[in-house]
Amino acid sequence: MELKQILVFMDNLEHSADRLELAIDLAKRHRATITGLKVAVHPLIPMRRGHDKEAGEELAQLFRERTAAADVKGAWITADAKALGGGVVEAISHYATFADLVIVGQSEHGSTERRATDFLPEKVVFGSGKPVLIVPYAGRYKSVGRNILVAWKTGRESSRALSDALPLLQAAESAHIFEVNPSNDEVADMEGLRRYLASHGVKAQVETSAITELGIGDVLLNRVSDEGSDLLVMGGYADLHFGTYVLGDVAKHVLRHMTIPVLMSH
Repeated sequence: MELKQILVFMDNLEHSADRLELAIDLAKRHRATITGLKVAVHPLIPMRRGHDKEAGEELAQLFRERTAAADVKGAWITADAKALGGGVVEAISHYATFADLVIVGQSEHGSTERRATDFLPEKVVFGSGKPVLIVPYAGRYKSVGRNILVAWKTGRESSRALSDALPLLQAAESAHIFEVNPSNDEVADMEGLRRYLASHGVKAQVETSAITELGIGDVLLNRVSDEGSDLLVMGGYADLHFGTYVLGDVAKHVLRHMTIPVLMSH
């Protein structure tokens, strides 16, 4: 797979500008096209509707100005959530059909206000069928994918994430595959992973670690810091909770405390 179509979700000016910068960086390196997506949710309060319309116009202008200045092909879409039969997640998942990568922002924690974007990243991971690049709401990230850490756990989700990340891994300056507390069989799998990546032109270092004191999520975040990684790739494992699939504890912890962008697939 090549990275040729990037979908970036834009919902507010400050954080959307950061996501757009990342999308532009990736588009220039992979000769890709960017689609900017704003979802109209039709608030009940008339004043709020007017504010959302004005914000949408500002986002569209920002998108067109930034892509033109970077000489990157771009297309802007304002989607009607109701027309697509749902809310923000359903709209993003619909347009993800036509993209190789979806870029969204991390959910903000600690607010008492309910928002349409609460738990949005994990819902898009489950609903879009595409790799999702989640950008932290704190900090600025102008580039991504030069030093990649892949969190590995033998299984479908990690396998899917690794395959989805191949275009980024092939363009990376360095790549590390890291597994915490593997079984003996999983240790043996690491050499197979090395050969698989080498067949795709990716020279990766593989490493396993036995940890008992820290949670796996914290171990991954510490390794990100130690390696100076600018992207974490991981599978989005799902647990069934009261009839609804939710992210497993490790992925949930990483998305809550992430310090760099995370590429997640399910």
